[in-house]
Amino acid sequence: MSQPFSHNHSTSNNAYQRVRRLSQFMDNAIPIPGTSYRIGIDPLLGFFPGMGDYLTAFVSGYIVLEAGRLGVSRFTLLRMILNVIIDTIVGLIPGIGDLFDVVWKANAKNTELLEKQLAAPETREKADWLFLVMLLVIMASLLIGLTLLSGWIIVSLIQASPFL
Repeated sequence: MSQPFSHNHSTSNNAYQRVRRLSQFMDNAIPIPGTSYRIGIDPLLGFFPGMGDYLTAFVSGYIVLEAGRLGVSRFTLLRMILNVIIDTIVGLIPGIGDLFDVVWKANAKNTELLEKQLAAPETREKADWLFLVMLLVIMASLLIGLTLLSGWIIVSLIQASPFL
């Protein structure tokens, strides 16, 4: 897609370019030989149990934060956060989550949403900072809750193991 800025705002343009590069790195940096399909570092980080998925969620949260700074609407921010939450929750499932990360590409989806919003600035109402912070706190709370739940499940399985 073409660059969505009709006039030169260097700060906004720099932020937009950072988001595009980061999204590309996370979701489409590595070509699969013999195909036109690409993967990024996101599914590869998913192979590190637990921490890889949380790291990618943190990076994805940064993309949402930049989108908020660039002035996307509340509805678009909600969609972006939902993409990240789906990516993170399904990504936590061993094996299946790694395969899901290859095809879901939340960062690429979010960058596309950002591009659409920036291409039509007159049709959107910008989200306020309080709303953006609230969304990011909700996302962080969900991730912390998932971490605690995962830890509890692991401890319960270990305690219930007949081998200990």
